[in-house]
Amino acid sequence: MNLISEAEAGIQSLFNATQKGFVGDASAGQNQISNWLQYLRSGDQKILGPIVQELEALTAHIGNNDPAGMAAAFQRMGELTAQSALGTHNFQGNGDKIRELSQKLITAAGNLRLVAKAQAARH
Repeated sequence: MNLISEAEAGIQSLFNATQKGFVGDASAGQNQISNWLQYLRSGDQKILGPIVQELEALTAHIGNNDPAGMAAAFQRMGELTAQSALGTHNFQGNGDKIRELSQKLITAAGNLRLVAKAQAARH
């Protein structure tokens, strides 16, 4: 499995863990974030620092079961991911794959906003 496929699987895992306010087991999502943080911290901190910060924020929002906070973190990660792909153009299509990941993160953010609204309406 390549890095793009792992990231896609991770986004799906995080969304599945968060979409119902953790009715299920949130540890799968938290484990995924821990794996990403470990991988990203081993790279260039100047470039990856903002994404690492958003992942840390996401961890806190998951711990607080805060879907609105999770949505904001997913949105920001999607935007940062899109920015990182701006100059990436090659025959392997890596830039396109990164832009697709960005869209998946932003879609997850939108879905989590709906979860937050539904939770707020119930309270």
